Amino acid sequence: MRYLILSLCCVGILAGCQSHKAVEENPVVLTATLPPVDTDKKPGLFDQYHVGGFTVGGWVNQKLGQYYAPIKPQNEQAAVVYLYRPDTRWNRQEIAAANLFINGHRIPSLLHNHYYWLELPAGTYRLSVSRPLAGLHFQKPKYLDFTVDAAQTYFIKYDEENKLPRSEPTGPFMSMPEKVARQEIAFTRLKSSSYNFVAQDASGKVRSKPQELKPAKYDQKSEVHLVKPFKLWNPLTW
Repeated sequence: MRYLILSLCCVGILAGCQSHKAVEENPVVLTATLPPVDTDKKPGLFDQYHVGGFTVGGWVNQKLGQYYAPIKPQNEQAAVVYLYRPDTRWNRQEIAAANLFINGHRIPSLLHNHYYWLELPAGTYRLSVSRPLAGLHFQKPKYLDFTVDAAQTYFIKYDEENKLPRSEPTGPFMSMPEKVARQEIAFTRLKSSSYNFVAQDASGKVRSKPQELKPAKYDQKSEVHLVKPFKLWNPLTW
């Protein structure tokens, strides 16, 4: 009887190990809440001509936020794509910010000195930009097709002052090397929500809409401000 119980325990342990190995070898394939996009085709008429909202630029919108800090995605297999726009005189004088879209889904506009992130399943996506006039889009959009791998980090810079020819379809979008991007993004602020486009939530359920990741409330008092100490004038220093 003793040998029978021992044999059954060994069989149970081996079955458990095989089951765990099968789960590791066949992880859940993440899907996106975004519609698919055919990157072999250029943006069509509906991408160029449509009605949508608009966002006031940095000349009016003086919103602040916390400085850049790296994050861990909601799902460890998701890729993190940081979008950022440095602080320049040109960016600060913008009255109406350009609208950004990923696979046709609108995401927050980038103001001056601004960053946020997107969490995406592995795959290929299209980031596009169009500047509306009173909510009316008629400009031919500039776009960047990019591919992300699972659990990797990427940086895309929005720079309207770059020297790329106007004929280039990527326009103001620039995929940046991580070393350079981390130096530039360190001075930007989180001024908007970020978005998780992974369809599977923490419990495994599938959602149809992206998860909005709102930034923590900004407290200006939390920042350290260096001020010049006050000193009385000493006549003996003449």
